[in-house]
Amino acid sequence: MSSLLKGSILIGAGTIYKIVLSLLIDKFLATQLGVESFGRYKYGVTIVLMLSTLCTLGLGSSIIRSIAIQDSFLKKKKLISTSLVLVLLIAVFIIIFTLTQEGLFGVDSIFLFATIFFSFNTLFNSIYSGLEKPNLKVLINDLFGFTTYLIFLWLYFRFNGELSQVSIIYFAYCLVVFMVNLISSRKFYAKFNNNYILSDDFKEYIMYSTPLFGVSILIMLSGNLDKVILNFFVTEKQLGIYYAVFNISNLLPLILSILVFLYLPRMSNFLKDKKLNKATLLSSYFSKWTMIAASIILGIIFFYTEDILKLLYTDEFVEGISVLKILSLGQWVNVSLGFTGQNLLALGDSKSQLYIRITSFILGATLLYFGARYYGSFGAATSILIALVCSNVLQIVVLKTKHNFVGYRKQNLYTLLVIVFGGVILSQLHKVSWVKDFSIFVLMIIDFSIFVLLLILTKVINQKDIRVLKLTDVK
Repeated sequence: MSSLLKGSILIGAGTIYKIVLSLLIDKFLATQLGVESFGRYKYGVTIVLMLSTLCTLGLGSSIIRSIAIQDSFLKKKKLISTSLVLVLLIAVFIIIFTLTQEGLFGVDSIFLFATIFFSFNTLFNSIYSGLEKPNLKVLINDLFGFTTYLIFLWLYFRFNGELSQVSIIYFAYCLVVFMVNLISSRKFYAKFNNNYILSDDFKEYIMYSTPLFGVSILIMLSGNLDKVILNFFVTEKQLGIYYAVFNISNLLPLILSILVFLYLPRMSNFLKDKKLNKATLLSSYFSKWTMIAASIILGIIFFYTEDILKLLYTDEFVEGISVLKILSLGQWVNVSLGFTGQNLLALGDSKSQLYIRITSFILGATLLYFGARYYGSFGAATSILIALVCSNVLQIVVLKTKHNFVGYRKQNLYTLLVIVFGGVILSQLHKVSWVKDFSIFVLMIIDFSIFVLLLILTKVINQKDIRVLKLTDVK
């Protein structure tokens, strides 16, 4: 079996496990805290995500490619060690600054301390990707991490249950995962000195990372600005509902996380070695696979929206049906177009990625402000949909005009047509009266079976997919 396929299956299993536990954790928090307190807690987690982006300096994105293209293992270890020290220094500085600015973010200070360890855990994930060690990422950050988080929450509410101190659970989860990451990756550390810091390799790494720092900030702001803006224009209940439906829609981009862990190192090597045909094949087929996977999740969300919200949360959250559908559609577009941004990074063009993100952020922020102000959660969701479409289109245009790289083939358009046709068939099926008598789980199995059968009959999935996996199984 292709090592790429093995790694993807492992990452996929870890991601599915993380998805299930994330939903259980959110359901547990929502029922224990109530809608309003759930919104405040998730807002604290959002601040952690935002600050951790500042702490990692864009190294989380650049270190994957930088490790992958290094021939010397000693250089890889020096790169890793230097990056960890840089993140530590910046994280300490940022947290000290935020603690001195009382009321700057309006969250419990425990969340701020959790940021340090969350930043390291994020960087460790990127390090494992660059080293092509999916087992470490899955075992530590997915299986162990989310299991620990859920256990901590259960113990806290079982023996304590004070809402004012619940943020300590998130801190403990981040700390424990960090300690395991630190110990497990100790063989990847090496001493470095001024000569290494002044070397051309390190200078190139910093120069490549600098634009990506701006990109990371813009991605972070684009992904969380909606909650921050909504915090000013909607009630705590509406904000809590928005967080809940956003978490469900955010299952779609996790598909990219499953594959990008191994995609970016391979793509970086192909482009570095001028293997353009292999790079195009990799991009085209991965985009097809992400579109298929995203369509399955989108179909489940669209056909069973109310059932999902009631199952995962409570009847109060049903108000977010339309918002969930819009957010999911935006993420479907983002995932279905594949690794547009990662292709730019693999080409070493971090500056273009920065300019694209700036443009998308300005557009998205403007739409978000007016959308949230006048239309609340519905307006915010629509703004995100438009911003995601524009960002991906810009990346595709730059890839073609500047690098003459087109990561799509006729099969991508054909796949889209088959998926749309399948969606129409299933939507008509759901209108049949006797079909509604089946349970939701039986209906899901019927939907999935019809969809897979359609992909096979139309030869969207065929032997070429296996050959591409074998073709790209190189290091």
